[in-house]
Amino acid sequence: MGETAREILIERADTTHVHDIFEIGKLCFSDAWREETVFHDMEGPQSEYFIAKVDGKVAGYGCFWFVLDEGQLVNIGVHPEFRRLGIGARLLEAGLAECRKRAMKTLFLEVRTSNEKAQNLYWKYGFKVLGLRKGVYDLPKEDGYIMEVEVVKG
Repeated sequence: MGETAREILIERADTTHVHDIFEIGKLCFSDAWREETVFHDMEGPQSEYFIAKVDGKVAGYGCFWFVLDEGQLVNIGVHPEFRRLGIGARLLEAGLAECRKRAMKTLFLEVRTSNEKAQNLYWKYGFKVLGLRKGVYDLPKEDGYIMEVEVVKG
C-alpha cells in the first residue's frame, strides 16, 4: 500500500525555530553553522528563514539573504526522514517569492560540485552556472559552482 500524501506547510521561521534549524543543518551539512550563528543570522536585517512543516514537525528550512537588489540562497536543508517529498523545491519557491516581493533582480547561490541533486533542482528553476570557486568548501575540500537566476526582468 502506498503512503498517503502528507501536508507540507511553508512558513516564516522565527527564533523559536533556531534549534530545529540547527539540528537539521547538522544532518545535512558537514560544515553546519553553530546554533548561536543561526540565531545571530536570523536576527540580521538581511536574512529571511523559511521552514517546512510536515505533520507539525519542522522537516526543512531555507535561509536567504537580501542585499540591495540581489538575493542569495544561503542554505536549504531537509531532514533525511522527509526527503523526496518536494520540500526543497517548496522552500526554494518561498525564497523566490520573497525575492519578487522585495524586487530583487537576481538570486545567487553556491553549491558543491558533487551535489548533483541540488544542482538538478536549481536547473529546473532556471539557474545557470556563472563560475567556479576553487576549494571553497571544507570537510571535505571541494569546489563550488556559483549559480544565478534572474528574478525580476529589468
